[in-house]
Amino acid sequence: MSALGIYCADCGTECERVTGREAGAREPDLIDAQVWACPLCPEAWAPCASDGSAIGLPAGEETRNARAMLRERQVERLIGEALRHCPNGRPIAEERIASFLAHALKLPTEEAAIERLNIAWCREAWRALHGASYADVVRHAQTYRPRKAA
Repeated sequence: MSALGIYCADCGTECERVTGREAGAREPDLIDAQVWACPLCPEAWAPCASDGSAIGLPAGEETRNARAMLRERQVERLIGEALRHCPNGRPIAEERIASFLAHALKLPTEEAAIERLNIAWCREAWRALHGASYADVVRHAQTYRPRKAA
């Protein structure tokens, strides 16, 4: 039985809830845990949240590695720039970077979350963030700031 909206980022197939062992997860804390897995792609899975939803979209090892590299080398680089100016600013920096990335990819913010990207979108996200500085992110946030209701 699958939940609506949980599909494989690699092939688009609707996913099933299984144990980590059945999905091919190697992390000790996921072996006996519930995960969402693609029935077609070997080792394409995503952890299951406490409410039963997937944390991100299930994906194979290559896509999971691309997501991790994108987060480590691009997103954390920008967050590091932000933290030099405001040591307690991680939450706002993450929010601004997510908005900047969603705008660059022309995707809704929820769909542009790194945990939901497939390999092609990871490449696009890398290109969007590669030349960007945190100053670019702040300029974007100031330009596209949501208006307060009167």
